[in-house]
Amino acid sequence: MEDFLSEGKVEGKVYDRRTLMAIFKLMKRGVIRTLESTVKEGKESVVVAAKNKEGEWLAVKIYRVEHCDFKSMWKYLISDYRFERIRKDRWHVVMNWAKREFKNMQIANEVGVTCPKPISVYENVLVMSFIGEDGVPAPTLAQLEKEELNWSKIYKQIKSEMIKLTKAGIIHTDLSAFNILYYDKAYIIDFSQGVTEKHPLALQFLERDVKNINEFFRKKNVKIDENLFETLRRLIE
Repeated sequence: MEDFLSEGKVEGKVYDRRTLMAIFKLMKRGVIRTLESTVKEGKESVVVAAKNKEGEWLAVKIYRVEHCDFKSMWKYLISDYRFERIRKDRWHVVMNWAKREFKNMQIANEVGVTCPKPISVYENVLVMSFIGEDGVPAPTLAQLEKEELNWSKIYKQIKSEMIKLTKAGIIHTDLSAFNILYYDKAYIIDFSQGVTEKHPLALQFLERDVKNINEFFRKKNVKIDENLFETLRRLIE
């Protein structure tokens, strides 16, 4: 069962039997050929660089079922009208959490937001396009903080992405320099906590996203749009 782990470069500790079966299901469907190397490891999920049968790079996000913040996930899900009858069962919650991120990314792609393309989701495994080169992920804006980039241009792009996403009725809720990759342009990532405009705390989350983005770019001496929150708020009210 370890043939797909490219020469043992990916540690198996995250792969419980059910996760392994989910990965093999995606392989059988022709979505994944091999897992190559871990590119990001967190408490609740692991992102692995992978390849498809054409040799193209993919990003595979695997949620750690046993280590996830089950209660927090459940609270987010039951407040999302798109997901009904959520059982208070760890696997069921994590599966729907992965589906939710996939759905949020689909909507973002449909309205032209620059972000990874969602490819497939099965159980706790989410497959998307890879942002980077040769299995090396693009850096985040936070990692590039000291670099000489055209920060004003990047800020203008991110404002545009936020407008498109808000018009589509999605609030990222965790938007910051840590969740934006830079690969010739900015790519928004990690839509797992994204909520719809109907969420009772949607405006609060939106205001927090705007604050995070404006504070980062203010430190880069970029002229900040002080009316950004009001502009976005009017799109969903």
